[in-house]
Amino acid sequence: MKPAALPLALLLSACVVGTEGGPSDDDDVPPPTGIAGSITGDQTWTGAQTIVANATIEAGATVTVSAGAAIEARDGVTLRVKGTLRVEGTAAAKVTFLPTADAMTWAGIVADAGGVVVLTHVEGTDVATLIYCHTGATCDLDHVVFDDLGKAIVVEGTATLTKSRISKVQNGGVTVSNGTLTITDTYLLTSSGDVIIQNGGSLTIDHSEVGEAQGSYEHCDLHIGSGTLRITRSTIRSGVFGMMLGGTSGAVMQYNNWVENDAGNDISEVGVNTSVDLRFNYWDQGAPALGTAYNTTSPATARITDAGPRAD
Repeated sequence: MKPAALPLALLLSACVVGTEGGPSDDDDVPPPTGIAGSITGDQTWTGAQTIVANATIEAGATVTVSAGAAIEARDGVTLRVKGTLRVEGTAAAKVTFLPTADAMTWAGIVADAGGVVVLTHVEGTDVATLIYCHTGATCDLDHVVFDDLGKAIVVEGTATLTKSRISKVQNGGVTVSNGTLTITDTYLLTSSGDVIIQNGGSLTIDHSEVGEAQGSYEHCDLHIGSGTLRITRSTIRSGVFGMMLGGTSGAVMQYNNWVENDAGNDISEVGVNTSVDLRFNYWDQGAPALGTAYNTTSPATARITDAGPRAD
Protein backbone atom coordinates (compact mmCIF):
# COMPACT_ATOMS: atom_id res chain seq x y z
CA MET A 1 0.00 0.00 0.00
CA LYS A 2 1.34 3.44 -0.86
CA PRO A 3 1.99 5.47 2.35
CA ALA A 4 -0.18 8.48 2.98
CA ALA A 5 1.35 11.82 2.08
CA LEU A 6 2.54 13.93 4.99
CA PRO A 7 0.54 17.07 5.72
CA LEU A 8 2.05 20.22 4.27
CA ALA A 9 2.61 21.68 7.79
CA LEU A 10 4.74 18.69 8.76
CA LEU A 11 6.79 18.91 5.60
CA LEU A 12 7.53 22.57 6.25
CA SER A 13 8.38 22.06 9.92
CA ALA A 14 10.88 19.32 9.04
CA CYS A 15 13.04 21.86 7.19
CA VAL A 16 13.71 24.35 9.94
CA VAL A 17 17.23 25.35 8.85
CA GLY A 18 18.74 25.67 5.41
CA THR A 19 22.26 24.85 4.31
CA GLU A 20 23.52 28.15 5.71
CA GLY A 21 22.49 27.24 9.26
CA GLY A 22 19.98 30.08 9.69
CA PRO A 23 16.70 29.56 11.55
CA SER A 24 13.16 29.36 10.35
CA ASP A 25 10.53 31.79 11.57
CA ASP A 26 10.38 29.91 14.90
CA ASP A 27 12.11 31.60 17.85
CA ASP A 28 13.97 28.48 18.96
CA VAL A 29 14.42 25.54 16.63
CA PRO A 30 16.71 22.52 16.41
CA PRO A 31 19.64 22.63 13.97
CA PRO A 32 19.85 20.58 10.79
CA THR A 33 21.63 17.25 10.67
CA GLY A 34 24.69 19.07 9.36
CA ILE A 35 25.61 22.38 11.00
CA ALA A 36 27.36 24.93 8.76
CA GLY A 37 27.34 28.55 7.71
CA SER A 38 25.72 31.52 9.37
CA ILE A 39 23.42 31.01 12.36
CA THR A 40 21.35 34.17 12.72
CA GLY A 41 18.65 33.13 15.19
CA ASP A 42 18.34 31.15 18.41
CA GLN A 43 18.81 27.39 18.21
CA THR A 44 18.85 24.45 20.62
CA TRP A 45 21.10 21.52 19.78
CA THR A 46 20.06 18.18 21.23
CA GLY A 47 21.12 14.60 20.70
CA ALA A 48 23.78 13.88 18.08
CA GLN A 49 24.81 16.79 15.86
CA THR A 50 27.62 17.24 13.35
CA ILE A 51 29.39 20.47 12.41
CA VAL A 52 30.10 19.67 8.77
CA ALA A 53 31.78 22.94 7.78
CA ASN A 54 32.78 26.23 9.36
CA ALA A 55 29.84 27.74 11.22
CA THR A 56 29.27 31.14 12.85
CA ILE A 57 26.83 32.04 15.62
CA GLU A 58 26.13 35.62 14.63
CA ALA A 59 25.75 38.57 16.99
CA GLY A 60 22.32 38.51 18.65
CA ALA A 61 21.90 34.74 18.21
CA THR A 62 22.12 32.20 21.02
CA VAL A 63 22.85 28.51 20.55
CA THR A 64 22.05 26.33 23.55
CA VAL A 65 23.49 22.82 23.65
CA SER A 66 21.34 20.61 25.85
CA ALA A 67 22.59 18.19 28.47
CA GLY A 68 23.63 14.86 27.01
CA ALA A 69 24.19 16.18 23.49
CA ALA A 70 26.98 14.64 21.41
CA ILE A 71 28.60 17.15 19.06
CA GLU A 72 31.00 16.03 16.35
CA ALA A 73 33.01 18.21 13.97
CA ARG A 74 34.73 17.38 10.72
CA ASP A 75 38.45 17.74 10.21
CA GLY A 76 39.65 21.35 10.53
CA VAL A 77 36.20 22.79 11.16
CA THR A 78 35.78 25.94 13.30
CA LEU A 79 32.73 27.06 15.28
CA ARG A 80 32.93 30.87 15.52
CA VAL A 81 30.92 32.74 18.15
CA LYS A 82 29.93 36.37 17.69
CA GLY A 83 26.72 35.89 19.67
CA THR A 84 26.32 33.38 22.51
CA LEU A 85 27.10 29.69 22.87
CA ARG A 86 25.80 28.02 26.02
CA VAL A 87 26.66 24.37 26.54
CA GLU A 88 24.52 23.13 29.42
CA GLY A 89 25.84 19.71 30.35
CA THR A 90 25.27 18.28 33.82
CA ALA A 91 27.19 15.87 36.02
CA ALA A 92 24.73 13.15 35.04
CA ALA A 93 24.46 14.10 31.35
CA LYS A 94 27.68 15.56 30.04
CA VAL A 95 28.02 17.11 26.59
CA THR A 96 30.75 15.68 24.36
CA PHE A 97 32.73 17.47 21.64
CA LEU A 98 34.69 15.12 19.37
CA PRO A 99 36.01 14.98 15.82
CA THR A 100 34.09 12.80 13.41
CA ALA A 101 35.33 9.25 12.95
CA ASP A 102 37.11 10.16 9.69
CA ALA A 103 38.87 13.22 11.20
CA MET A 104 42.13 13.43 13.14
CA THR A 105 41.16 16.68 14.86
CA TRP A 106 38.89 19.70 14.55
CA ALA A 107 39.89 23.36 14.85
CA GLY A 108 37.76 24.31 17.87
CA ILE A 109 35.71 27.30 19.03
CA VAL A 110 36.63 30.93 18.35
CA ALA A 111 34.95 33.68 20.40
CA ASP A 112 35.12 37.05 18.66
CA ALA A 113 34.65 40.49 20.27
CA GLY A 114 31.20 40.56 21.88
CA GLY A 115 30.95 36.79 21.84
CA VAL A 116 30.04 34.79 24.93
CA VAL A 117 30.98 31.13 25.38
CA VAL A 118 29.87 29.13 28.42
CA LEU A 119 30.87 25.47 28.62
CA THR A 120 29.54 23.43 31.54
CA HIS A 121 30.18 19.71 32.09
CA VAL A 122 31.81 19.17 28.71
CA GLU A 123 34.17 16.34 27.74
CA GLY A 124 36.19 15.67 24.63
CA THR A 125 39.49 15.09 22.90
CA ASP A 126 41.48 15.80 19.74
CA VAL A 127 40.91 19.50 19.13
CA ALA A 128 43.48 22.03 17.93
CA THR A 129 42.36 24.88 20.23
CA LEU A 130 39.27 24.27 22.31
CA ILE A 131 38.62 28.00 22.92
CA TYR A 132 40.28 31.03 21.36
CA CYS A 133 38.88 33.91 23.39
CA HIS A 134 39.58 37.15 21.49
CA THR A 135 39.71 40.66 22.94
CA GLY A 136 36.19 41.72 23.91
CA ALA A 137 34.94 38.14 24.29
CA THR A 138 33.93 36.37 27.51
CA CYS A 139 34.63 32.65 27.94
CA ASP A 140 33.70 30.59 30.99
CA LEU A 141 34.64 26.92 31.28
CA ASP A 142 33.30 24.92 34.22
CA HIS A 143 33.74 21.17 34.75
CA VAL A 144 35.50 20.75 31.41
CA VAL A 145 37.54 17.57 30.86
CA PHE A 146 39.68 17.41 27.71
CA ASP A 147 42.83 15.56 26.71
CA ASP A 148 45.02 15.12 23.65
CA LEU A 149 44.64 18.65 22.37
CA GLY A 150 46.83 21.42 21.04
CA LYS A 151 45.65 24.21 23.31
CA ALA A 152 42.81 24.29 25.81
CA ILE A 153 42.37 28.06 25.81
CA VAL A 154 44.03 31.16 24.39
CA VAL A 155 42.94 34.26 26.29
CA GLU A 156 42.98 37.76 24.88
CA GLY A 157 39.60 38.62 26.40
CA THR A 158 38.18 37.60 29.81
CA ALA A 159 37.98 33.94 30.81
CA THR A 160 37.55 31.54 33.71
CA LEU A 161 38.54 27.89 34.03
CA THR A 162 36.89 26.22 37.01
CA LYS A 163 36.80 22.66 38.38
CA SER A 164 38.26 21.29 35.17
CA ARG A 165 40.92 18.82 34.07
CA ILE A 166 43.04 19.45 31.00
CA SER A 167 45.79 17.01 30.09
CA LYS A 168 48.17 16.09 27.28
CA VAL A 169 48.52 19.48 25.62
CA GLN A 170 51.13 20.91 23.30
CA ASN A 171 53.28 23.96 24.06
CA GLY A 172 51.23 26.71 25.72
CA GLY A 173 48.21 24.53 26.36
CA VAL A 174 46.89 27.50 28.32
CA THR A 175 48.04 30.85 26.91
CA VAL A 176 47.29 34.33 28.26
CA SER A 177 48.08 37.13 25.84
CA ASN A 178 47.01 40.49 27.29
CA GLY A 179 43.76 38.98 28.54
CA THR A 180 42.44 38.08 31.98
CA LEU A 181 42.24 34.45 33.08
CA THR A 182 41.19 33.05 36.45
CA ILE A 183 41.87 29.35 37.10
CA THR A 184 40.27 27.70 40.15
CA ASP A 185 40.17 24.09 41.38
CA THR A 186 41.62 22.84 38.11
CA TYR A 187 44.24 20.29 36.99
CA LEU A 188 46.51 21.28 34.10
CA LEU A 189 48.80 18.35 33.42
CA THR A 190 51.27 16.95 30.92
CA SER A 191 52.63 18.99 28.07
CA SER A 192 55.18 18.39 25.35
CA GLY A 193 56.25 22.00 26.04
CA ASP A 194 55.17 24.65 28.53
CA VAL A 195 51.84 23.98 30.23
CA ILE A 196 50.95 27.67 30.81
CA ILE A 197 52.38 30.67 28.94
CA GLN A 198 51.62 34.27 29.93
CA ASN A 199 52.61 37.27 27.84
CA GLY A 200 50.86 40.27 29.38
CA GLY A 201 47.43 40.54 30.91
CA SER A 202 46.43 39.03 34.23
CA LEU A 203 46.65 35.44 35.42
CA THR A 204 45.17 34.23 38.72
CA ILE A 205 45.50 30.60 39.83
CA ASP A 206 43.94 29.34 43.06
CA HIS A 207 43.59 25.83 44.50
CA SER A 208 44.85 24.20 41.33
CA GLU A 209 47.63 21.88 40.14
CA VAL A 210 50.00 22.53 37.25
CA GLY A 211 52.58 19.99 36.28
CA GLU A 212 54.34 17.42 34.15
CA ALA A 213 55.98 19.73 31.62
CA GLN A 214 58.10 17.32 29.63
CA GLY A 215 60.46 17.27 26.69
CA SER A 216 63.58 19.34 26.14
CA TYR A 217 65.46 21.36 28.76
CA GLU A 218 63.59 24.65 28.44
CA HIS A 219 60.09 23.41 29.16
CA CYS A 220 58.28 24.48 32.31
CA ASP A 221 54.96 24.25 34.08
CA LEU A 222 54.56 28.04 33.87
CA HIS A 223 56.42 30.37 31.51
CA ILE A 224 55.68 33.94 32.54
CA GLY A 225 57.02 36.61 30.17
CA SER A 226 55.11 39.60 31.53
CA GLY A 227 51.86 40.61 33.20
CA THR A 228 50.09 40.50 36.53
CA LEU A 229 50.42 37.17 38.34
CA ARG A 230 48.83 35.70 41.46
CA ILE A 231 49.10 32.01 42.44
CA THR A 232 47.75 30.78 45.77
CA ARG A 233 47.22 27.40 47.42
CA SER A 234 48.25 25.48 44.33
CA THR A 235 50.78 22.77 43.47
CA ILE A 236 53.46 23.31 40.85
CA ARG A 237 55.14 19.98 40.24
CA SER A 238 57.10 17.60 38.07
CA GLY A 239 58.41 20.07 35.53
CA VAL A 240 61.79 20.38 33.90
CA PHE A 241 61.32 23.86 35.36
CA GLY A 242 58.51 24.67 37.76
CA MET A 243 58.45 28.26 36.50
CA MET A 244 60.38 30.61 34.26
CA LEU A 245 59.61 34.14 35.44
CA GLY A 246 60.27 37.50 33.82
CA GLY A 247 58.73 40.92 33.32
CA THR A 248 56.58 41.04 36.46
CA SER A 249 56.08 43.56 39.23
CA GLY A 250 54.33 42.72 42.48
CA ALA A 251 53.67 39.07 41.62
CA VAL A 252 52.15 37.14 44.54
CA MET A 253 52.73 33.40 44.95
CA GLN A 254 51.84 32.21 48.44
CA TYR A 255 50.89 28.95 50.19
CA ASN A 256 51.87 26.79 47.22
CA ASN A 257 53.64 23.44 47.02
CA TRP A 258 56.71 23.44 44.74
CA VAL A 259 57.56 19.76 44.44
CA GLU A 260 59.26 17.20 42.20
CA ASN A 261 60.66 19.73 39.72
CA ASP A 262 64.16 19.16 38.36
CA ALA A 263 66.92 19.97 40.82
CA GLY A 264 67.40 23.71 41.26
CA ASN A 265 64.62 24.51 38.84
CA ASP A 266 61.60 25.46 40.94
CA ILE A 267 61.88 29.06 39.65
CA SER A 268 64.27 30.41 37.03
CA GLU A 269 64.54 34.13 36.36
CA VAL A 270 64.31 34.90 32.63
CA GLY A 271 63.75 38.66 32.86
CA VAL A 272 63.62 41.51 35.34
CA ASN A 273 61.11 41.07 38.17
CA THR A 274 60.41 43.39 41.09
CA SER A 275 58.73 42.81 44.46
CA VAL A 276 57.90 39.13 44.07
CA ASP A 277 56.09 37.76 47.14
CA LEU A 278 57.04 34.11 47.63
CA ARG A 279 56.23 33.78 51.32
CA PHE A 280 54.61 30.80 53.00
CA ASN A 281 55.37 28.30 50.21
CA TYR A 282 56.55 24.73 50.68
CA TRP A 283 59.73 23.95 48.74
CA ASP A 284 60.80 20.32 48.64
CA GLN A 285 64.29 21.50 47.57
CA GLY A 286 64.37 24.42 49.97
CA ALA A 287 63.50 28.03 49.16
CA PRO A 288 65.38 29.24 46.07
CA ALA A 289 68.01 31.97 46.39
CA LEU A 290 66.88 34.47 43.77
CA GLY A 291 68.00 37.82 45.13
CA THR A 292 66.53 40.81 46.94
CA ALA A 293 63.58 41.18 44.55
CA TYR A 294 62.16 37.91 45.89
CA ASN A 295 60.71 37.52 49.39
CA THR A 296 60.96 33.83 50.26
CA THR A 297 60.69 34.25 54.03
CA SER A 298 58.47 32.12 56.27
CA PRO A 299 58.57 28.96 54.16
CA ALA A 300 56.24 26.13 55.14
CA THR A 301 58.04 23.27 56.86
CA ALA A 302 55.75 20.59 55.44
CA ARG A 303 53.64 20.15 52.35
CA ILE A 304 50.56 22.38 52.50
CA THR A 305 47.60 20.04 52.78
CA ASP A 306 44.91 22.40 51.48
CA ALA A 307 46.83 23.39 48.34
CA GLY A 308 45.52 21.95 45.09
CA PRO A 309 42.03 21.38 43.70
CA ARG A 310 39.28 20.96 46.24
CA ALA A 311 36.68 18.22 46.06
CA ASP A 312 33.62 19.06 44.02
